[in-house]
Order: sequence, then structure tokens, then C-alpha cells
Amino acid sequence: MAGKTHRIGKSLIDVTRVFGTEEACVTYLETARWPEGVRCLQCEYANISKFIRKGREKRNEDGQLVKTTHDRILYQCLNPLCKYQFSVTTGTIFNDTHLPLNKWFLAVGLMCIAKKGLSAKQMQRDLGVSYKTAWYLCHRIRKAMDEGDEGLLTGTVEVDETYIGGKYDKRRKRGPYEKQPVVGLIERGKGGKCSTVRTFPIPTNSAQGIDWRCYQPRVARC
Repeated sequence: MAGKTHRIGKSLIDVTRVFGTEEACVTYLETARWPEGVRCLQCEYANISKFIRKGREKRNEDGQLVKTTHDRILYQCLNPLCKYQFSVTTGTIFNDTHLPLNKWFLAVGLMCIAKKGLSAKQMQRDLGVSYKTAWYLCHRIRKAMDEGDEGLLTGTVEVDETYIGGKYDKRRKRGPYEKQPVVGLIERGKGGKCSTVRTFPIPTNSAQGIDWRCYQPRVARC
């Protein structure tokens, strides 16, 4: 057992090595979006010009540097009727961001390897960004990971319930009967596939209290 590994996907060291520069991130996204070559996002024209827009510096009244924007790799459609200008991040979760792509990729890596989730405060400490930026990163990445309801779970499905509402407090007399019951289902991943988890509130944890007309499509295979 000592020689076996249970990791699925890249480690944080791998992410840093492969996506350590802006150019590496752009190359990866470009290949993923256009495996047969870059095409215009508006007219699908294949003749595209690629260029670099230099970043700009902003100084205060005393001449001190207060802000610097990074260089951007852009594409220009050469169709005379289009001439649309876009980047590799246009239409993605990275669109209109002022954060370097390598930090975005590192944030994705941090969220993927976190066994119990990753808070915005932890993201702030790990990336050295503001709390507002860290919260924005977590929000966008989680939204992109949401695959929606793909129908019934299959295979071996585990089910359990819990109560949401904090610990018991004598002053507030908050017992289990005053908390919101929540049921969770997990389909264990196999063959390199990630596990699928679904949670939703229920009226009560008893079988008689569950409205099967609402929840049967989700738990019928359990």
C-alpha cells in the first residue's frame, strides 16, 4: 500500500510547474478552446492576427507607481467585415479580470485539492490578494464547477441526514427539533471519475415526512 497513490488529478506543485507563467496559461486555454486553430468568436473566420498589448502604469501626483496592468495577448479578426478583437478569456470565467491567469489557475488548483472546501479567507492568505478578490474567485470557480442536475444517481449511492442551525444553546433553547433537516446523497466516483454529491432540505428526517412527489426523481436509485 505504501507505493500506491490515491490522488486524482494534479497536485499543487504540478499546477505551479505547468501553469506558472501567463504565456503557459494562455497556450493551454488556446489549445483547449480551438484545437484546430484560433477562430473568430463572432464570424468563425480562421485568419486571425495575434499580438501583445503592453500593460500600463498609473502614478499618483507625487510620481509614485500605484498600479500596473499586466501585458495582454489579444487576437484580431482579419475579416474586413468583422475585425472583432478578443482574447483567449473572452466568454469564460476569466473574462474582464485584472488578476494574472497563473493566479486563477492556482486558485482552481487550491479548490480542487481541498478535501473539506476552501474559504475565501484561506484563498486570500494563499494567493496574497484582497478578501474581495478571493471571494470573487471562489464564487466564480464554484459557479463554473456547477454541472446542474444530470438526472438520477447511479451505482452505489450513500444517503445521510443532518441538522443545520448551530450547536444547542440553553439560552435560545435551540434543539434538534428547531433546526432545518438536510439530506445528502453521494455517488462514489470510480475509474478516475469524481464523486457526485447532492444536498437539499427536507421537512423532516422521517420517511413519512418527505414529499416523495418532489424528491423521488433524485433518490429513486438509492
